[in-house]
Amino acid sequence: MLRRVPRPTFGPLAGRRSRAQARRIAPTALVRLGGPGTTGWRLGEPFDGHGDTNVFAVHTDDASPALLKATGGRQGRLQLEQQVRVLAALHDDPRLGSWARLVPRTLGVGEVEGLYFVLESRLPGADSRRLPEAERARVIPMALQTITELQDRTRSVAAVDAGTIDRWVREPASHVRAVVRGTHRAALDRLQARLVDALSGRAVTRAWAHGDYNQTNVLLDAGRVSGVVDWTEAEPDGLVGADAITLLLFERILAGTEMGPVVLEWLADPSPVADPVDAMQRAGTGEKVEVRTMLLLTWLRHVGGNLAHSMRYAANPVWMHRNVRTVLAGLP
Repeated sequence: MLRRVPRPTFGPLAGRRSRAQARRIAPTALVRLGGPGTTGWRLGEPFDGHGDTNVFAVHTDDASPALLKATGGRQGRLQLEQQVRVLAALHDDPRLGSWARLVPRTLGVGEVEGLYFVLESRLPGADSRRLPEAERARVIPMALQTITELQDRTRSVAAVDAGTIDRWVREPASHVRAVVRGTHRAALDRLQARLVDALSGRAVTRAWAHGDYNQTNVLLDAGRVSGVVDWTEAEPDGLVGADAITLLLFERILAGTEMGPVVLEWLADPSPVADPVDAMQRAGTGEKVEVRTMLLLTWLRHVGGNLAHSMRYAANPVWMHRNVRTVLAGLP
């Protein structure tokens, strides 16, 4: 007797099947979520999503006012639910003032035929990948200015307590620890102890932090920043300066370099990130956190988050070697 081959849970075939299912159900979801104000809206082209989340443009005759996001997976749903909470909190925070124009709004949420859907306003513009190469040099300074303004509007000083240490250090470290062994696990344990010691009890400057602040999440229109999207990793009390490190790291990553070698390069010489991060910390009244500490924390939270969100990373030996084991092996 032939055994039934199980369907893949990740990979290209699973992605195509997930997108086909989402596209089939999406028109019904759009009608249910949109309400009377969305009469005439129709489903448009798909975009790259995160994990098993599918994203579709929504069109009218002359515009694209919204995005429709769909997921059938537990992790994808958790991320979309987090995004809905964050967007609501950002728009409810009076400190943002006019900066809130850069944040999308949730227009509708619901479950249709087993898929979880979120209808979200679409901000004008596109990310820097659509820009001519000559214009891309302006993106990083504009993005730094934009996130600096958010931090200036929302900053406060608070001690790094045990709960924050768990969220920033121990939780991401636990996801990395699950997939490394031997000398790499020992290096991770030393790194965790180092970060806990460097941060615990410090009265540092905190503010709204995006958590995944890179060029693909910064929209530009008519030569200015027109939106900041994908807030699933955001927190209202993040470490000031961390988003700047992520932005500068991803400038190198999006140019074709893996994160691991860049982290080791900047640990040896942090000057490429020191000035903007120091400037952001000096603007507050909290204790300064050393740039290398912030770089290691950013790396740990990024790889730990990837490993938590998708099994594809742990299953990819090239990614694990270049981005996890290389850094752990190269730590002093």
